[in-house]
Amino acid sequence: MPWMVALAFYFAIGLALVFVGPTARMLRREREKLAWQTYDQPRWKLVAFSGAIAVGIMLLWPVLVVSAARAESASKVDLLLPRSVEPSAELDRWISEVQKQYAQSLLYEAYREIVSKLAWTDHEHFEKRLAQLSCTISGYAKDPEGQDFAVAISVLNVGMPFTLTKLLGAAGSLPTQRSFRVPPRPEDEVWQFSSSQDSWEHLAGRAGLALVRERTVIDAYVTMMN
Repeated sequence: MPWMVALAFYFAIGLALVFVGPTARMLRREREKLAWQTYDQPRWKLVAFSGAIAVGIMLLWPVLVVSAARAESASKVDLLLPRSVEPSAELDRWISEVQKQYAQSLLYEAYREIVSKLAWTDHEHFEKRLAQLSCTISGYAKDPEGQDFAVAISVLNVGMPFTLTKLLGAAGSLPTQRSFRVPPRPEDEVWQFSSSQDSWEHLAGRAGLALVRERTVIDAYVTMMN
């Protein structure tokens, strides 16, 4: 019957998209994230998760393939944007103040105060200059006991302060993960993190994975938000 042939053709396309194209890459990314979070849990959870996404792709591929393609395109937008304007002389003054007052560690509240006084065109330059100085931020991340962990400038992209909630183990003993921008060393620690309970109650929560080296969070990425 024609409708059966059409249905079989529809599912055949969906099955192919499980293995190739943007939806297949989306499936691999989600599977890698779950592998980190459930590496010490039963293997069936990862298999069930992957199977559920694969079935979803087969059933809803017309929608998912467009969504996955748009997500990939959005990640490439930065390559198309015009170069930012040159930093102002005011930025140099603030960088000098940071070096005098804070050396290699800048308090998060001080960082926010300085950013609020800078022209918006200087914000990106400010972060780049701090990174070049190997300046870290304190007061942004804490361990489960409330002790402060310094964070690299790039970690501020998480969007809000957070607490390291669970140590998953040494990076060298965990599944390969390509989501960290900084290449992990075997002895680096991988932690789960979460923003405050209040942030979740106000629909602004963030949670994810953090890479810690010598009590400094050198990289982090968000896996869940509301």
